[in-house]
Amino acid sequence: MTPMKILSVFIALTALAISGRAPAQDIQVQPVKINTTGNSELSPVIEDSVLYFISNRRTNLLVTYLNQEDELLYRVFTAPLKKDSTLGKTTLFAPPDQPRYNAGPLTFSANGSLMIATHNKSNKTTTRKTRERSNPLSLYVAEKKGNGWHRYEPLQLDIPHGSSIAQPSLSKDGRFLFFVSDMKTGEGETDIFVSEKKGGEWSIPKNIGSHINTSGRELFPFIHSSGKLYFTSDGHNEPGGFNIYYIDWQDINSRPVALPGPINSNSNDFSCFISEDEKWGYFASDRNGDDDIFRFSLPQMACSETKEVIEDNYCFTFFENGPFKSDTLPYIYRWDFGDGQHVRGLEVDHCFPGPGDYHINLNVVDTLLNEELFSVASYNLNLERTSQIWFETPDTIQTYQLIHLNAEPRNLADLNSEPVYWWNFGDGETRVGRNIDYQYKTPGNYQIICSTILADNRKICFYKNITVIDSPED
Repeated sequence: MTPMKILSVFIALTALAISGRAPAQDIQVQPVKINTTGNSELSPVIEDSVLYFISNRRTNLLVTYLNQEDELLYRVFTAPLKKDSTLGKTTLFAPPDQPRYNAGPLTFSANGSLMIATHNKSNKTTTRKTRERSNPLSLYVAEKKGNGWHRYEPLQLDIPHGSSIAQPSLSKDGRFLFFVSDMKTGEGETDIFVSEKKGGEWSIPKNIGSHINTSGRELFPFIHSSGKLYFTSDGHNEPGGFNIYYIDWQDINSRPVALPGPINSNSNDFSCFISEDEKWGYFASDRNGDDDIFRFSLPQMACSETKEVIEDNYCFTFFENGPFKSDTLPYIYRWDFGDGQHVRGLEVDHCFPGPGDYHINLNVVDTLLNEELFSVASYNLNLERTSQIWFETPDTIQTYQLIHLNAEPRNLADLNSEPVYWWNFGDGETRVGRNIDYQYKTPGNYQIICSTILADNRKICFYKNITVIDSPED
């Protein structure tokens, strides 16, 4: 695999498609001003109010470095993040000790003193004789001293010879390092791996599992301080090419949740950075023709009226005060409920299988002849689901117990064709998506609220109460 092919897998996602997803109301997505025409900008990450990103734009009019496909190499650039959320002037990020050629995605420690960056392993220029040789990607560690970065050294990981590793993301506590590799031990063409720091050394990389990695390509991991892993994939059967997902990476039973439109689209959407409160962030997309960086912000759902989720009950008691009450008469009542069930008696209990139109017949039956004598009553019964956003939760759970939430619209005539669901867990945490996995970390009584916006822009909100108790392990 040539360096350009490696870059095409790890960095340059250039397939062009036309966006066809209906935009979700109130989710704002805008391209940032640092994008350039005809070049790629991607892999955004913010450190100390500065946006770092990579681009293959030209940096020098006199000296030009090209890859084996005669395309400009990628470099890291920075732009200050202003208080009004706009970006300042773009500057080339070029520490003196940085490896010479391709520079890819990077990540920072929580205190900002450590950086792990992607670079080609070899610093040598190619000639016609060496043009077809592979130059895999690798990870380098640098330390911040004063205002500069120094001592770029290869990250010590046990990686098979010839494999590439790239796109690092370091957990907030510095314990876990996520990255992408084309190691043959993976599920697909590229997979996400994780290494744990033990005793000052990184453990043997571990594939994070088939609930995340597919036979396709998984790229650009971003581990959030909440514990959720955001990543890019083209193997989870969503519309478009690459889409952005998040998941509880430590739970093999959890399911990836795709970010809603217009963040994800029918184009390639990838490489995200998510803010601490998960209410805004950056991602890259080729929806405008080039790989560009976009900023998104999620609305704050304020519900003026919140309704409790109701458990629909289709069980009823039927009774009739008729003349045949004597035990000496051979006549009884027989109920036909229109769902294939028949019950005998003056007063009976019956549960219908679900919503629908049922025709009820009450007949008098001669038990000696087993014949119906005449009909006492006949009427239609229409059973409907309650108009609501339905979701199930246990009444009581333990701290760190995973709960699976699925928003199910029931009898909502004015629902958007692609509704977006907002979740508020009552502990300061919010999420967006139809299927959500969540853990409470602190015991207490909480109200889970699920909201959406109807086609006429009305907000509807439904809640369920839940009690969280200490786990026996706490």
